[in-house]
Amino acid sequence: MTSTKPTNSFKNGKGVDNGLGPSRIERRKTEFRDKITRAALELFARDGVADTSIASIIEAADIAHKTFFNHFPTKDHLLQHIVSSHAEQAYAFFRQSVKRHSDPAKQLEYCLMQIARALEPLDSQRYKELVTFYFVSNASTHEFRDAQKQNFSALVTQILLEAKSQNRLTPGFSIEVLNEMIVGICVATLLSWSVEERHPIAEKMKQAAKFISASVFSTKIEVDRSA
Repeated sequence: MTSTKPTNSFKNGKGVDNGLGPSRIERRKTEFRDKITRAALELFARDGVADTSIASIIEAADIAHKTFFNHFPTKDHLLQHIVSSHAEQAYAFFRQSVKRHSDPAKQLEYCLMQIARALEPLDSQRYKELVTFYFVSNASTHEFRDAQKQNFSALVTQILLEAKSQNRLTPGFSIEVLNEMIVGICVATLLSWSVEERHPIAEKMKQAAKFISASVFSTKIEVDRSA
């Protein structure tokens, strides 16, 4: 289930396109979807994803069964919506990093550290199924995973192209190869966090950022510990 996006035409109570934004019906849909998502995340944090049933989510959200299934046909659809929302937050970090830093190495470092610090307070064992769903589960379609990877890769490519314009890329490697290396390191770090108990995600991501900076960019940039 993808997040709700405003359509090109919104109608007021009389069925007239007023062009002012989401209709009352669309707002209600978003409110119910957010309510279900919040309830699910609270239960995931307490009981884990695998042990959280649709019935328990419905009870926690205080909604009718029909309301849940109107928004999410299955639990997997709910998981897909949640991971898509989390991915959008990660992409927002990338966009912020481009605005905050002119140095491509700092841009990438800022993004990776913000993601790590967002995950650090969470119990990784409770979210293990959510992470594996995002990366490897058969319930998460190939199309869904490919789209998420392409979105992430596009943002990394943007940073690499900026580095190239500054003559900052390590010579001898294409942007495609460097992109795959960065994405692979990020995925490996996130998977390690999900499977290893008390994995120090912030410290590991800091080391990953340092390695990427030294390997990808021709001028070595020290990792900003205050990022």
